Amino acid sequence: MKRALVLTLACMLLGSVPASSQTRHRSAQKRSARAQASAAQKQQLLQQQQQADLRLPREKIATQIKALSQFLYLLGGVSKGIETAEQANRNHEQSSLALPVDQIERNKTRLKESIKNVRAGLDQLETTFRVNAALMSYYPSLAGVAKIGQMAESQAASNNFDQAGRSLINAVNKLTDALAALR
Repeated sequence: MKRALVLTLACMLLGSVPASSQTRHRSAQKRSARAQASAAQKQQLLQQQQQADLRLPREKIATQIKALSQFLYLLGGVSKGIETAEQANRNHEQSSLALPVDQIERNKTRLKESIKNVRAGLDQLETTFRVNAALMSYYPSLAGVAKIGQMAESQAASNNFDQAGRSLINAVNKLTDALAALR
């Protein structure tokens, strides 16, 4: 009888083993849930890092767009002023619109120099994207903006300021598209 009692107790103890294995299984599920949460956190941190990496390029493009927009606003007035002064000189008008020829030429030279500086800024921005491995994937959306700047510079060199302004508007459009691509 004692043996039967010992055997019954042993079976009862062995019968409780599956319950403990279930506890271990639940513990594994908890670890799996923690691992998934950890993986989600790592993914979120990676996305935040990528966003931070793109912040500076976005700021560079946005700064260039702002500068170009402001320049184009001023270019229109200056260009129109030069054109009006030249017309007044051609008509031999004695008005406040007429300017000495040397002053008109100085204004043209300053305007050409300003457009040259704008082109240099566009060239520098494009080069930044072309040589930076992290930004190389976004380079195609920005490629050609320096060439547009060169076109505007050559148009200004031939005193075609209106066309140069139109070319720079195309550069703003290209920069805006590039900014939208940086997401």
